[in-house]
Amino acid sequence: MKKEMTNIDIFSGFLGAGKTTLIRKLIEEAYKGEKIVLIENEFGEIGIDGGFLKDAGIEINEMNSGCICCTLVGDFSKAIEKVIGEFKPDRILIEPSGVGKLSDVILAVKNLKDDRIHLNSFTTIVDGRRYEMYAKNFGEFYNNQVEHANTVIISHAQDLDAKQIDKAVSKIRELNKEAAVITTDWDELDGSVILKTMEEGSTIEK
Repeated sequence: MKKEMTNIDIFSGFLGAGKTTLIRKLIEEAYKGEKIVLIENEFGEIGIDGGFLKDAGIEINEMNSGCICCTLVGDFSKAIEKVIGEFKPDRILIEPSGVGKLSDVILAVKNLKDDRIHLNSFTTIVDGRRYEMYAKNFGEFYNNQVEHANTVIISHAQDLDAKQIDKAVSKIRELNKEAAVITTDWDELDGSVILKTMEEGSTIEK
């Protein structure tokens, strides 16, 4: 009998980049029919309301003790175990704090050593309009999110011209030569296409 696995998708990005909007799009268009648990922290963006989640059959497990990457293996491991034990989800979406290090969250999941989970994707959403400002002001934290992503999605692409997008991509490539990069406005893409990129790593360009 095949063991049922829970996929874990991590969504990283600073406040205003569009993490919540992207997660909502994926829930509506790519994760249909899946039992999902969203783990977000109190510093995350407010935008996915409880009513929407309830209608979509999603349970929220709030981490009140601060951001996931700060509490790391302690509360984090208990939360994941509780979620898997109680809800047996097909997928867990983790939306850590904007100023958290993506590498810490990935390591926390890997350290669980739970054969019921599969670390499926770790995606960073970058606001193409503010890339340089964030890189300058939040250096190490911001760069860490780009360096450790397997997919980088440039948000607000509809507000950028080709030159601005090329500049953002070149900055991303300085830090991460391997990640798939999506530069197309995600409103023009179906969520299933975005998920395929997150899982398989094929770059989508404008």
